[in-house]
Amino acid sequence: MSLRLTPELHQRLEECAARLKIKRHTLAQNAIEAAIEAIERNGYRLSLPLQFRFPNESEAERYPQGQEVISRVEERGPAYTVKRRRTS
Repeated sequence: MSLRLTPELHQRLEECAARLKIKRHTLAQNAIEAAIEAIERNGYRLSLPLQFRFPNESEAERYPQGQEVISRVEERGPAYTVKRRRTS
């Protein structure tokens, strides 16, 4: 499977992967896996654009401009946990 990304998104993916010191395809694959798992656990309901929650950030940090509509996923709280892979 190949994905066509906008130049801006491609650059953001490249920068994010570089900062995390992982390959682009690894970052993209893990993001897709997390999105699919979240959709499955939410009963195949989807609210776009997808937004990820991190346990160590406040509501103000997550949505600095404020969010107009709260999705069903956000109403229920975190739907899944991220499994860390062993890299040793």
